Amino acid sequence: MFGYIECNRSKLSREEQERYQSVYCGLCRNLKMRYGDLERMSLSYDMTFVILFLSSLYEPRETKGEFRCGLHPLRPRSGVENCFTEYAADMTVVLAYFKALDDWKDEKKAEKRWYGGRLKKAYREVEKVYPRQCRAVADSIQELDFIEKAPGANVDQAINCSGKMLSELFVWKEDFWSNSLRMFGTELGKFIYLMDAAMDYKKDLKTGNYNPVAEMKKKPEEMEPILGMPLGNAMEIFEKLPLVQDENLLRNILYGGVWQQYYAKMHGKEKA
Repeated sequence: MFGYIECNRSKLSREEQERYQSVYCGLCRNLKMRYGDLERMSLSYDMTFVILFLSSLYEPRETKGEFRCGLHPLRPRSGVENCFTEYAADMTVVLAYFKALDDWKDEKKAEKRWYGGRLKKAYREVEKVYPRQCRAVADSIQELDFIEKAPGANVDQAINCSGKMLSELFVWKEDFWSNSLRMFGTELGKFIYLMDAAMDYKKDLKTGNYNPVAEMKKKPEEMEPILGMPLGNAMEIFEKLPLVQDENLLRNILYGGVWQQYYAKMHGKEKA
């Protein structure tokens, strides 16, 4: 993902901060142990949210432990892992693989091609276990590329396509919750796509890359109400789910944390 789905640490209790960090560290360790240090470079707080969100809904058994981290060697790190830690690690590989391929296509930088090649074997292994999710990401990226490059590109089609890509990542398995999770992922995906466009507005104008905010004849600072629509839809679905574990932490992310980078860039201060 893009790094926007993170918490507002200043409004979390110390216990909540420790919980958040332990889930993040658990994901980092899982990526390293199962894939390697290079794959760990794609680690993000976005996937930490996925773990917290799905864990709150399904309440799987967790394992806790301390371990030494080469990136933070001075003291042991605490980590929490469960089945969704592995799932999030797998989805991290999927997204990193396609991002590397997309970056290579856009930028023609050799390191992007090399990184995509390095991730290919890991991606193929994940694809065997989660073909639906992998197919959704691959199809959506291809469709989005076609939409964005078409003359008179349709903004609504691009937004909907981006939502479709993320929707399947939130559906761990087909069950009673699938429809709600798919709708939640769709709306959050739309929000992330528009947020990324707002944040990359000036860069895209310079490079000539497609930018939906520019196509809508809007300025980034005018996007808050529009960004609020898909996010509001996601929140409405969120509030209907029976989430108890880490409820306040999840709300902190959705109701405030996701806005931090936008407010910092638009207003030069935090407003979440």
